[in-house]
Amino acid sequence: MILFSRFMNNSKSWAIFAGFSLIAALEFSRIHVPYCVKNKFKYRCRYLVKHLVAKAARLGSALYLNSEPILYRNLLKCVRLIQRIDDSYFKNINIIDSTAKNCKIRIYSPKNSTDDLQPAMFYYHGGGFCFNSIDDYHHILLPLASELKMILIAVEYPLAPEHTYPLPIEEAFLETNFVLNNLEKYDLNIDLNRIVLAGDSAGANIATVLSILINPPTQYFNMLLPSMIKYANIESFMPRSKMILWHLGIGHVKSSQENFLIKNFHTLLIDEHFREKLKSYMDVNLIPEAYRNGIEYYDNYDKLNDLVYPEKIGKEDKNIDENFEVLLKQLFNIDVSPGLADDELLRKQPKTFMIISEQDTRKDEGLIYAQRLSNNGVQVDIAYYDNVFHTSFFYPEETNHPMRGDIITQIPKNPYFLNLLKYHCQK
Repeated sequence: MILFSRFMNNSKSWAIFAGFSLIAALEFSRIHVPYCVKNKFKYRCRYLVKHLVAKAARLGSALYLNSEPILYRNLLKCVRLIQRIDDSYFKNINIIDSTAKNCKIRIYSPKNSTDDLQPAMFYYHGGGFCFNSIDDYHHILLPLASELKMILIAVEYPLAPEHTYPLPIEEAFLETNFVLNNLEKYDLNIDLNRIVLAGDSAGANIATVLSILINPPTQYFNMLLPSMIKYANIESFMPRSKMILWHLGIGHVKSSQENFLIKNFHTLLIDEHFREKLKSYMDVNLIPEAYRNGIEYYDNYDKLNDLVYPEKIGKEDKNIDENFEVLLKQLFNIDVSPGLADDELLRKQPKTFMIISEQDTRKDEGLIYAQRLSNNGVQVDIAYYDNVFHTSFFYPEETNHPMRGDIITQIPKNPYFLNLLKYHCQK
């Protein structure tokens, strides 16, 4: 406090403080708030903190203090935006922290269950493969486990850019299979015929086979879908294009690299036949009319075809190195872009429950993936929320939306269980 007083006694210090305050005020006023948010002031405050932290991380990266995602992750821990919850309120749930394959897991199990074998859900958290942990999701998963009355296992996985694609995906599956092959170690009585794999955002992308998808990113082929263009401002402080490049292992992302991806120039790195096939898989006309009718940002999308799928790479974007090209080609692999899988693979997918938010850049690819599954004979149930944004599941108090309640209602009524025996790894 004394140091602060001395700092403020200096006129230059006052000028710096005033300048910083003015910048913060301007940023605060410019923040786009989805219309569904109840407490707009609280939303702006949280967004502003994350926005300023992102700027600080960007500055630190420019000074080569560390990579931007690592700085952002560590700075967020300092401001402690984690949601808190009182565990003692949920008296029907045992909570056990353990490990699987040297990664942390958290097991939520019902107390006093009379069932010999119980259903189980494995949950993979979101965060663009770069952020968050099972601790960050505790305030979501504990109430969910309490209401579902089934075993819920939260799976931690290694984060990018320290652990690059495909390691986060592979490790998540190894952990899942390790638990299933070592049930006695965890004192679990899981029915192997009644298992749900679930996740939100990047967590919904972790598995190529998922039964519950919450706002899933399903592809990185077309980065200019209508909903991506419409809602880009919602994720401006932490754009999706940058996070996927971190996932590929590029810790210091250049603006030229990000622009190359945003402009869909990466689609020109593959042969024409493969490109046309993937374009057909991402055809916007696959989105059912019920989700397009009366929405203006679909009206003239066809006229943007030359922009969405350029015929050649711009002069200013040609100077990319071969290593970057090799990394970008990984985006067409189906374990990072399951929405690009061929029909024969989609036919083997399980019954799926998919949550789609209107105010989300991932809306269109989720609906397209759902329709492709349906076209291939897979039962898909969609819960569509017009007044919800991408991270609403993480901040349920902001919108008072029924998303979590719908999950709790949907699973017992229409179980999305998988038989995972065929995925078991050897011990």
